[in-house]
Amino acid sequence: MNTSPTIDDRTLTREPGRRTDPLRSVVTEKRDEHARGNPGPPLAAGFRGPAIMSLGAGPTAARRQRAQLPTFAPLLEEVELAGWSSHRQAISGNFHDWLLLDDSRVLVTVGRAVGIELVDPIEAALVAQATWTAIRAHARHTSDAGTLLSLAAHTLWPLPAAGQQTEAAVALIDTMGGYVSVAVAGDCLAWRIRAATCEPLGGQQPPLGTDHNFPYRSYESELCLRERLVLVADNPLVRTEKLVASIESDFTHLDAETHRRMTAPEALGLVRQRLEHHSHDDPLAAASVAVIRRR
Repeated sequence: MNTSPTIDDRTLTREPGRRTDPLRSVVTEKRDEHARGNPGPPLAAGFRGPAIMSLGAGPTAARRQRAQLPTFAPLLEEVELAGWSSHRQAISGNFHDWLLLDDSRVLVTVGRAVGIELVDPIEAALVAQATWTAIRAHARHTSDAGTLLSLAAHTLWPLPAAGQQTEAAVALIDTMGGYVSVAVAGDCLAWRIRAATCEPLGGQQPPLGTDHNFPYRSYESELCLRERLVLVADNPLVRTEKLVASIESDFTHLDAETHRRMTAPEALGLVRQRLEHHSHDDPLAAASVAVIRRR
């Protein structure tokens, strides 16, 4: 399980009255280059992460990228997690991620780089990693998912200079009390699923990298026993209303006993089956899904 953030308190250097974020230094440098009229390479080129860029888009780079994704879910007493990402190319800009925080909270994220997957998949992968790094780095300092996305957007805001944006859905879960905070940037999907109901969450909010001052809103509630949150990052150009309706119908037509017994991996399987059946072999249809279930 990958529970160590790429940037955390150990790599944030402290000076009197000042806190320096290494990722912030990268994006500040890129902003200054654009201000001087010398944009240089895209932002993600300055954020090399696990050296994906130097490996090209071959199998080694693909293995290195997949190694950054969670390999199994943490065993938690109150909450069950499941996640999956499909990659239609060796390197992809979509991801799912979770992180155990120090105060009995869990951060769950899905996301995708927008518009550059086929043009430059390596760049898409680096933009995706920069995004989940920024989200992880700020998650320790807020309990509100909307504030978390706003902080990440402020870190990532020079992205549009290179035509790069990221869509993401994040959830912060208090594993002790079931309190959840959910926020969505861009066209990601989020549902709260109860017996016979499937409540869409989110709303019209811009992708990360479009407005560094946008106040992202969050949905906050208590996740009751046997309830689920489902987060999906897929390509809205491939998504159809029929697909969304089919996913919602799969859950709303469950009988009470099946709903009660369905695990997070089983719920993930329902969504994954719909996405794969809908997309077939479309290279634009890469997707990431995460499911959170209150035990």
